[in-house]
Amino acid sequence: MIYFGIPLRSRESSNNWARIELLFNRTLWSLYNQTSPNFRIIIACHDIPKLTRNYDSRVEFLKVDIETPKNLYQQMCDKGYKVHAIGLKIRKYGGGFTLIADADDLYSNQIASFVENNTKEFGWVMKTGYEFFWTKNFLKLSFKHPEQPIVKYGVEDLPENLLDAYDPSAPRQKYLIRKGHGDIAKYCKNNDRTLKKFPFIGHIYVKYHGDNHSILNGQDSIYRRISRCFMPKIDLIKNEKIRNEFSIDWL
Repeated sequence: MIYFGIPLRSRESSNNWARIELLFNRTLWSLYNQTSPNFRIIIACHDIPKLTRNYDSRVEFLKVDIETPKNLYQQMCDKGYKVHAIGLKIRKYGGGFTLIADADDLYSNQIASFVENNTKEFGWVMKTGYEFFWTKNFLKLSFKHPEQPIVKYGVEDLPENLLDAYDPSAPRQKYLIRKGHGDIAKYCKNNDRTLKKFPFIGHIYVKYHGDNHSILNGQDSIYRRISRCFMPKIDLIKNEKIRNEFSIDWL
C-alpha cells in the first residue's frame, strides 16, 4: 500500500483556476492508473475541482477550513497546512509508504507495484526525472531534479492533530512529513533510515504554466537552466511507452 497525498491550491489564490483543474485532473489520472490496486490518493483542498473522470473510494478529498492565502509566503504555509492534514489522515489509517505529489506533475503507473514488492525498505528518493514544458509536446531529461521522496512513515512521523498545522516553523521540526522535499532524505540518513535511490524515472515535472510554487519561489536554478539546454528533446507524440506509463492520453 502506498498513499499519494496532493495539497491543492485554492481557486482564489490561483492565476487561472481552469488551468489548475486541467493540470490536477492529469495528475490524478496518472496516479490513479497504477498497475497495482493497492494505493490511496488523498487530496487536501479549499475547493473540490471538477473531475473529468470517475474514481472509486481510493480517491478522497479533505476540505480545509482556513483562510485562503494572499501572497507567496502564505501560499507555502497553506501548502504545509494541507500536507499536515494529509499526514493526519494517513496517521488515522495507521501510517505507511507515502509520496506527497505536486498537483500539476505526472507520475509513473509503476510506483505502487514497486513499493508493494519492496516493503522492507525505509523508502526511496527520486533524484532524476523528466521536465515537461507547458504547451509543448516534448520532454527533457533532468539530472538536477526536484527530489521526490517516498517514505515509510510510522505514526510517530505524522501529525496528531491540526492545532499546530499553520505554524510555519514548529511542525517542520516536529513531524518528518512536514519537512521540505529536499530535507527529508538528509533527515532520514541522519537517523539511520537511509532512503535509497529510486531505480527508475517516476516523475515528470510540469513547468512554466503560471502557477508553479517552486518556479514562483525562484527555485529554478541557473544550473538547471544551463544543463537543460544540453539535453535532447524527447518527442512525446512518438514515444508511446512514456505516454502509457504516465497516462498521457491528452496529446
